[in-house]
Amino acid sequence: MFKRSFETLNNGSIRKASKRVGTIPNIIIMKNPENVAPFVEASQIITELKDRANDILASVLSTELSAITINGKGNFPYYWQDPSNLKFNKKTYDWISSNLRANTEPVQLDQVFTNYFIDAFSKVNYSLSVEDTAVLNDAHTRATDQQMALLNAWVAAYNTLPPATDTMQPIDIIMDKIATEWANPATTLYQIQKSDNLDALLNKTPASGKPIIPVLASYLDALGATISLQNNVTMNNGYLSKALKNVQNPKKENGGLLLNDDSILPAFEVTTPLDQILNGLKNTSQTAQIDMEVSRESDSRFRVSVEGKTGFSIPIFDFFTLGIGGNANYFSENIATSKNSIKISMMFTGVTLVNFGPKDFNIAGNMYWAWFDPIRKAQINSRDKEEEKHISGYKFSPDPGMKFGPEGPFGLLNGVAISNYPTVEITVTGEDYKSIQKTFEQSSSATLSFLGIPLASVKESTYSSSFSVDQSKSTIKITLSPPPSLVAGNNRDSIAWVLGAIVDYPAEVSDDVELLNNEELVAKGAYPNYQLYKDNFGTTYCSVKKVKSHAVGATWVSECLAAHPGTSPAGKPWTSPKQSGVIWP
Repeated sequence: MFKRSFETLNNGSIRKASKRVGTIPNIIIMKNPENVAPFVEASQIITELKDRANDILASVLSTELSAITINGKGNFPYYWQDPSNLKFNKKTYDWISSNLRANTEPVQLDQVFTNYFIDAFSKVNYSLSVEDTAVLNDAHTRATDQQMALLNAWVAAYNTLPPATDTMQPIDIIMDKIATEWANPATTLYQIQKSDNLDALLNKTPASGKPIIPVLASYLDALGATISLQNNVTMNNGYLSKALKNVQNPKKENGGLLLNDDSILPAFEVTTPLDQILNGLKNTSQTAQIDMEVSRESDSRFRVSVEGKTGFSIPIFDFFTLGIGGNANYFSENIATSKNSIKISMMFTGVTLVNFGPKDFNIAGNMYWAWFDPIRKAQINSRDKEEEKHISGYKFSPDPGMKFGPEGPFGLLNGVAISNYPTVEITVTGEDYKSIQKTFEQSSSATLSFLGIPLASVKESTYSSSFSVDQSKSTIKITLSPPPSLVAGNNRDSIAWVLGAIVDYPAEVSDDVELLNNEELVAKGAYPNYQLYKDNFGTTYCSVKKVKSHAVGATWVSECLAAHPGTSPAGKPWTSPKQSGVIWP
């Protein structure tokens, strides 16, 4: 036996109070499943939720949200910092480090993005045109004695030469190591050649390396004006090698991310603070609501109309299920029948934006890994194999055979719009309303699913339930509300509903893109665009947002320089439609 309480409405109908007393009926919720199939038929609902989130978050979005299908990855585990040890939550990491499945609309998460990055990035190298190669080879011939002296000095200090790689000879590896590891911050061959104080510039030189420095200086002096060519080949291939090593062998020293299972993986980060996420989810005034009308099309399918639009057909179990009173198919068998008129409203409260993404490779500190600019430039430079011979720059060797836009797997998310799990209102009008009322009075548990994602089972936290009856209209309204654990939950297993996503194809280059050097970009007045410049330590800085004019860009450069004392521009600033380097501020 259990107690019941009711309230009388103005129209004479009866409402069952939502407060549970004794064994008042309740609805049970469960966590995301491990494997959920995507449903193309539901794209209209998914798109509607995305549109609602776009409207609510318009003031904080720099790009519109895209619709996303929740598949086997489940909804978003937003509690990204494990409260027990402050390490990064592996559940969150596995979600945000996923790539996007090719050719899907709405988009879907797929496998591990870094696997595709390694596949493409490992095939990029920096090489000179045949013309520049001839110039540098001539300089090498004239500097043979100095090169031999440098190699011999290295062997004298360390007994052996470093082994050659596919893109770097021992001499290149030696010079790259000196420039990047024997200096803090890292420097370049060009700066070493021009330096008046090598002891100060190469301030991390080990004692065993001291005799090598003057020999290196002699070799660089012998290269003369071709130092810029040598610098580009040596340093760029060195940077490529370091970024690749960081993603293939992540560890604390190169910026690898420590997870709460004690594994160390290539770094991704959530840039939205956890308390900001929780406060957003608690703000229940930020609500995305969708209203749907449901009718029975056949024994196995519903017809659903969203916000009065043209209806679509969907399998009954792919849309919405409600099991109660021992009947797992209660919604389809007893509520959504041809005799009843059905309306379902869902309220997703606490709509908030969470930003995340891979950690950009830091050239100066040799930290992290995400460096997409070489892949973009390699696509352009390697389009025509004959023209490629006359280009100095990043190139593919061999071609990775990968598409870098939506038609390929080289995409990922930079953020999601999330909410609490929905409150569901089911309004039933028809002769069955009394039997439905009786079922909800007598049953003590139920199960729900929406778009194939289980919302409830008999083993997890309870959904509270209430209903009101309007006898004059033969109508019952059932309200199912999520438990406190699904409203801004505060543990590492907490999840939120995903309403939309910020999609990024970081290496995408359109077919008609023309590769311009820095001066050409500036000359073309390429605004609005991201403003960039490289400082005297080789670090490239990029603006957070696109600047509208040269004056705005110049102001940003001045402010960025002031924020990094001791630095100065190396060459002219430039603009680009893509962000790269260190984003400031």
